[in-house]
Amino acid sequence: MIKIAKTEQLCSSKRVPMFNSVKSNKVSEHIIDQIRKAILEGRLKPGDRLPPERELMSTFHVSKATLREALRALEVLGFLEIRKGASGGAFIVEVDLKKARDFFVNFLHFKNLRLGDLSEVRLLLEPYAAERAVSAIRKGELERLKGLIAEGDRMLKQTNLPEELRENEIEFHRIIAGLSGNPILFFILDFIENLLLDSKTVLKPSRVFSGRVQRAHKRIYRALIEGNGEAVRQEMIQHVRQVEKDLLKIERQKAERPSWMEFNEE
Repeated sequence: MIKIAKTEQLCSSKRVPMFNSVKSNKVSEHIIDQIRKAILEGRLKPGDRLPPERELMSTFHVSKATLREALRALEVLGFLEIRKGASGGAFIVEVDLKKARDFFVNFLHFKNLRLGDLSEVRLLLEPYAAERAVSAIRKGELERLKGLIAEGDRMLKQTNLPEELRENEIEFHRIIAGLSGNPILFFILDFIENLLLDSKTVLKPSRVFSGRVQRAHKRIYRALIEGNGEAVRQEMIQHVRQVEKDLLKIERQKAERPSWMEFNEE
């Protein structure tokens, strides 16, 4: 059953408005702020439907165009889903991981990130997450890691390395990060792994690189099976450092390569 939010809420014996009218040259921003605040405070929850347009226009004292501008912005931010039809409306939704990640990517795009920046964060967090995974990992996750390793071996035997191999390499780390049970840690590591995936897509590391990654993943997997937290930690440290070293070498080689060689390879 769909719950339609009220623009007024009972507080003690009085009715307290959920939203206030707005008076500013940035009207839509104030509407966004109020609805977002109501969501973050728990007064609006995923699945709730906002009141009808006419009621919101009356509450905020704004035009239809201004209200729709605010609702579209909230949809882009991931807080709302606008559905059409008789049972449609503006529904509160949980912000998904991809949308949150994309906002961080947009921000960092202008910050001149270096491979060393990614590796520094990985070295701070991934060994800890891997060691913590020892006590949390179950048969299902071990089977998934084993499957990724087997699939990686199969792809390495192909004449041309498929793009899926890069995703495979990253997914191995996502699974381990997810075992931390800490949504903040998982989000940060998932974000970092996706930046690393983007770097691999640009640099196009060789079969030798991927073979080295596979061997490192097998060592980490064996340590997880053995339940050896210290071994898992050390293997992850060694792996992250080796990946950084290899990718930096490829980056330097590409920077030193004459531009006409790049042109002729395409």
